Amino acid sequence: MIVKMKFFTESAARCAARIGTLSEIERMPDLIFETPLLLIYTKRGCVPHLTKDVLKMVTTEQQFLSVSLPSTITMAEFVKQTPSFTDFVSMQEYPTFLSINDPAETTTSGHQEKHSISIWAKHGRHILSPDSYMDIVETFKPDMYVALCDGDTDEKSSAKRISKSIERSKTQLETCLLRHNSSNTIKSKGILGAIEGYVIDGLHKNGPQVQKINTDQIRNVIEHTINLLPTDKLRVSMGSWNPATLVDLIDMGVDVFDSSYAYLATEKATALTFLCDHQPTDNHHTSYVISVAEDKYADDFTPICKSCECLACQKYTRAYLHHLCHCKELLLLVLLMIHNTHYYLQFFKTIRKHIKEGTFKEFQKKIHLIYDKKEES
Repeated sequence: MIVKMKFFTESAARCAARIGTLSEIERMPDLIFETPLLLIYTKRGCVPHLTKDVLKMVTTEQQFLSVSLPSTITMAEFVKQTPSFTDFVSMQEYPTFLSINDPAETTTSGHQEKHSISIWAKHGRHILSPDSYMDIVETFKPDMYVALCDGDTDEKSSAKRISKSIERSKTQLETCLLRHNSSNTIKSKGILGAIEGYVIDGLHKNGPQVQKINTDQIRNVIEHTINLLPTDKLRVSMGSWNPATLVDLIDMGVDVFDSSYAYLATEKATALTFLCDHQPTDNHHTSYVISVAEDKYADDFTPICKSCECLACQKYTRAYLHHLCHCKELLLLVLLMIHNTHYYLQFFKTIRKHIKEGTFKEFQKKIHLIYDKKEES
């Protein structure tokens, strides 16, 4: 398989938290991304609620964008008139990862066929064969993408359905690889196979329900899968995993995730607070999120999180966010998305710091302590 992009890790453990680097991206050969890595979730080519200029205020560090096919497939004909997808949406300075499904939207089940899969966009169903999918990939020119696969399974799927999914995905992967390796346009891009080891898929059907999945439901599958993989390969798991499950996935050796969890928190008018040290609740424990719609914040003139350095926390109070919520002002979603995206990026920086310092297990226990108490309340 011809892939210019390189992943490197010094870890020899098959199923453990690890630091790695993703480098030699064709368009941006000087960029190096550390893993565990958070891909920034986008819809239709932009971060929801944030303009490009505002995104640059959220973080000054280089980011990797997650682009999903359901939110962009209708743009393909227009993208053909430009050099690439990033040129079309004016995000040329960001590398992109193209996924088959939107991690923030529940995937519509069924309608998968032997030689094609169905993608559900805003205006209906699109049937994609491996060749028609690769036509889109050649048009979009993502820096990294997932080979077409049948990932329409979860923990409730029957053995027969899973077997069909695997066989279809293998066949589709083979066709995608042939096109990939013979294409002068994309053969130097990164291609990840959904079954053959790179993307751990088929665990859920995306959307908000992924937040409810606890590690015990998927541990055996994840550990079995990762133990079969070479240690020098990148491991990706898309979905809005809650932070407790996410740190467990990292502890099992998963390298790359997306920020759909932060986006879905914003859509519910909630702000992430699980790393804050000043969030006592009626149960005397740290809150996981706060809902600014609650009346108790009407006269709370403190920031979302005192230790957070994002624009929303530095300039605005919970009382103001509560006011925006009840006035149904669009600015509320902008400020919450600024905070939640910044906060989740800082979460990943903290994770990498603890792995490097050998204290990740203690940090993992802290996150579980907060989340488990939240579940009990």
